[in-house]
Amino acid sequence: MKTVKYAVVFCLVFLNQVKGDDDDAEVADNVENYIWNIFNGENGGYEPPNNCKGEFMTCETRNASVVYTRWGRSDCTPDTSDLVYSGYIGGGHYTHGGGGTNALCLPETPEYDNGLISSGSGRSLIYGAELQTSDYSPLAGLHDKDAVCAVCLAQGRSTSMMIPAKRTCPQGWTKEYEGLLMGSYYTHKGGHEYLCVDSNPEVRPGSAPDLNGFLLYPAVGVCGSSLACPPYVDYAELSCVVCTW
Repeated sequence: MKTVKYAVVFCLVFLNQVKGDDDDAEVADNVENYIWNIFNGENGGYEPPNNCKGEFMTCETRNASVVYTRWGRSDCTPDTSDLVYSGYIGGGHYTHGGGGTNALCLPETPEYDNGLISSGSGRSLIYGAELQTSDYSPLAGLHDKDAVCAVCLAQGRSTSMMIPAKRTCPQGWTKEYEGLLMGSYYTHKGGHEYLCVDSNPEVRPGSAPDLNGFLLYPAVGVCGSSLACPPYVDYAELSCVVCTW
């Protein structure tokens, strides 16, 4: 039996090598999965890539990975994902009508190309982000502090999603983190997307208060509109969760 297992391992290694050829990749994947599922017993001996032993997965899933941003933290959940880089949240100014409406996770150590730097006024302006939580008691101590972020890699998973107004993920999904849904103030000219900011946020050390820029406010549901109330509650802060599959 050991001889058979050694032969199987050799075949699996060989199949991994031929996957570089696009014409052979699909056939190799199918044969590898077939052999692996036959011999994947309690003492199978062969471990496929990305730690998928003991579970039937396609080759595409085993080799997949997905990147997501953890807003409000400079680290990733260690038992579910790896840190790619950490940085600071940035975006357009809350009083500006132009510029981007998306949030950016700006790296801590930017790299500039001197050949692309020039003087001029026709530019898109990016500002740092501040938490606006003076009247939100759970995070009142972080009001006007600079918000941080982390870009995370979840291996063995192929997609991610943020679910507003939930704290749990659907069955079969992996919970990366939960938090508070935050967006721009409703009367500000410079509106931007909603972010799921970690429920235990960090801020940039030494950040100066009240410099404004890209501002993040807790988001609430408003009843009396077309929002379903109940189950939604008027002016109750909305939670959020980020999940991977």
